[in-house]
Amino acid sequence: MASEAVVPFVARKLGDLLIQEAQLLHGVHGQFKWIQTELNRMRCFLKDADSRQKEDEGVNNWVAEVIDASYDAEDVIDIFIYSQRRRRGFVERVQRYICIPIELRTRHKMAKKIEQIKAKISDITRSRETYGIRDINEGRLEASSSSQSLQGRRRLLALLEETEVVGQQEVINTVKEQLMSEQSRRCVISIVGMGGLGKTTLAKKVYHAVKHDFDCHAFVYLSEQFGIKDVLMRIITCVMGLSREDRENLNEDQLGMMLRDHLRERRYLLVIDDIWSTQAWDTLKLVLPTGMNKSRVMLTTRIKDVALHADPSSHPHEMRLLNDDEGWELFMKKIFPEGNPSTACPVELEKTGRKILAKCGGLPLAILVLGGLLSKKDKTFSAWSKVLESVNRHLTESSDQCRDILALSYWDLPYYLKPCFLYLGLFPEDYEIYSWRLINMWIAEGFIPQKDNNIMEDVAEGYLEEMVGRSMIQVASKKSNGSVYLLRIHDLLRDLSISEARKNNFFTLHNDNGTSSSSTSVRRLVFYGNIDGYKHINRSIATLRSILWFSDYEDGLRRLLIPSGKLLRVFDAYRAQILRETTKEGAFSNLRYLRISAFASTKSLSSFIGNLSNLLTLEINCNCILPNAIWNLENLRHLDTPFCSVDGNPQLNNLRNLQTLSLRAGSWIEDDLEKLTNLRDLIIRGDVSSYHKALSESIDKLCNLRSLDLIDGHSVPPFMPFAHHLYLYEMFLHGRIQKLPELPPNLTELILFESTLEQDAISTLEKLQHLKILKFGSKSYDSKKMFCSSGGFPQLEALVLQDLPLEEWIVEEGAMPSLKSVELRKIPNLKTLPEQIRALSN
Repeated sequence: MASEAVVPFVARKLGDLLIQEAQLLHGVHGQFKWIQTELNRMRCFLKDADSRQKEDEGVNNWVAEVIDASYDAEDVIDIFIYSQRRRRGFVERVQRYICIPIELRTRHKMAKKIEQIKAKISDITRSRETYGIRDINEGRLEASSSSQSLQGRRRLLALLEETEVVGQQEVINTVKEQLMSEQSRRCVISIVGMGGLGKTTLAKKVYHAVKHDFDCHAFVYLSEQFGIKDVLMRIITCVMGLSREDRENLNEDQLGMMLRDHLRERRYLLVIDDIWSTQAWDTLKLVLPTGMNKSRVMLTTRIKDVALHADPSSHPHEMRLLNDDEGWELFMKKIFPEGNPSTACPVELEKTGRKILAKCGGLPLAILVLGGLLSKKDKTFSAWSKVLESVNRHLTESSDQCRDILALSYWDLPYYLKPCFLYLGLFPEDYEIYSWRLINMWIAEGFIPQKDNNIMEDVAEGYLEEMVGRSMIQVASKKSNGSVYLLRIHDLLRDLSISEARKNNFFTLHNDNGTSSSSTSVRRLVFYGNIDGYKHINRSIATLRSILWFSDYEDGLRRLLIPSGKLLRVFDAYRAQILRETTKEGAFSNLRYLRISAFASTKSLSSFIGNLSNLLTLEINCNCILPNAIWNLENLRHLDTPFCSVDGNPQLNNLRNLQTLSLRAGSWIEDDLEKLTNLRDLIIRGDVSSYHKALSESIDKLCNLRSLDLIDGHSVPPFMPFAHHLYLYEMFLHGRIQKLPELPPNLTELILFESTLEQDAISTLEKLQHLKILKFGSKSYDSKKMFCSSGGFPQLEALVLQDLPLEEWIVEEGAMPSLKSVELRKIPNLKTLPEQIRALSN
């Protein structure tokens, strides 16, 4: 559903702009409102059109026209607002009577473009009837023939591969134990993971191993558009053996009552494979008795929320990707089914084979697809090398099994998540993405709506968590409060996002000739490596919204930026110098997100920074002095410049929207820091000893803080109690602490360096009820003895002790009951480890 990523997003964006920019849209507001209404109306027909695109080229063209019309509307309104802002600035400098003719010409020109778009939309609406495209309401979607065919292939794959379970023995054993446990209540056991991990295969293996211990049992497949009568009939066939004729004469209610009555007095096992929604479970659970006879239901799903909804007290089993050894074992079983997996591969083929395997990223489905391909090839270096050269094509274009099964997850995404998912395809293969950086890019692009009083960053984090729950994103690491810190996308899902983005011109990869979009313009552009920015870009770049540049080289980027600065929202590259050289008056005024790593001088930054009045995020990763123009950026939400100092007289009071502030220590600490009450993350690098009083008083008032980092300092201020900082979960304190303050009640992570604390600090720290991570860095603890009392550190999971004079460490029975890992670095005088710590090695 490529159009589901574009049309609803543009329609919503138009609606937001109609509200936010009403003053600028005077005179054309009603025309844009008509366009927005028509785009929203077209959404009702896109589901039917999308399901028929593969079968009908005319329908395919119709969808492409809808997408193009949406983009045209977005371009026109953005250009109009851009021109109005420039005119507003011009008015401030010249007499009003000079500007009136200019304004009239602008409105006349824009009115003609709007009329052209309206005419185009009217033509599209009329042509819809020619192709018989129907309005499919949200609540009664019908499965298309292509969807049914896909479900059939998915079921066939599960049947064919049911014996190929590798590397999941621990999950298999745990699920078996839960199914056969003595717990009387009916339990729901869920297996969760992305498409292709082998959930169905594992479920079938467990099901066949235990089914005979139950009075009756059934294994049923669901689809996204299942019919409840069909599902009930399939279950009844398994558990009751009712004839087809008898079944078909009954309606849904009768079938449901019959099944419920039959199961009420029996211990049953029901496996529901590939369930997609909480509504599906709510429908089925009505006919499944909840008695106390040890009955069990097992679900497989890609969506964690479905599993938690079905049984909140039963933790879902999350399947993982295979490691290299496990992947190789499965690979060999598929290629050499009769041989020993550890010795079957000829030595001369192993290196090439492992390179092919690496392309699968540990996904069993991909391993089986490529293994099946190689099993039919000659076992020669030449044959395997040819497969290696074209492995991506085999996994995407040539394999309906692999690509379409993964695509089910994309098609099931709600429309508001589709552009967020597609955006992940811009990042390089195997790239680990900081969650906050991705979230800020989404906001800059306009993907995240303002919902009531919710902060956009919170809405975006909810979107991110939802995609994690849908198994579309892999979490590389989490913060101590449980939120996502680093994430990645599986290579095959990245290929899927690139493929879908091509279809609707969502973004363009440099030197990418694989696009199937008919559009003549480029909206988002990403570069990898040392390349010329103009080469192979044969479409207009005047409508560019984003440029991502994953390289230190900038050949050609200057020329690329000259004609494309008007609508640019996201710029992520190496040097600011190229912006300075391409800046004209008003250029880049639409920029929302700017990340740069180096530039020639402060002057080169100040020459254009004042024009960026709409900037939301500024990230600079090098030493510099920020110009005074920074304080004019009143919309700024994230100022992430950890190595930068400020120039002249700071005016923090202008930046009331700031949520992130990262700067070198300076006099700005005494300049209205306390008024930045929206701050969530405060990072100060350098010596703050001259500003202790102002910093302590300011932080006392910043009650929305989530994290506080004082890095490379000589001393830490004598903080006031943090009792009312309920959201503050992470602190990094570098410098001498005279007396440990009353720390935040919900603190989960504390990192200390050079704080020279004594033994009495432990008795304070161990009372923190939510602390999960504690790191004593170099010179942070100055006592030779450390005593942890019983019941202390109740939630502590990770402890790091580094470069300390510690000689004796006593841990009482019952202390640190949740501890999972301990790191000891440069503790040469410690005579022995406590028994509880030694036990962790087991």
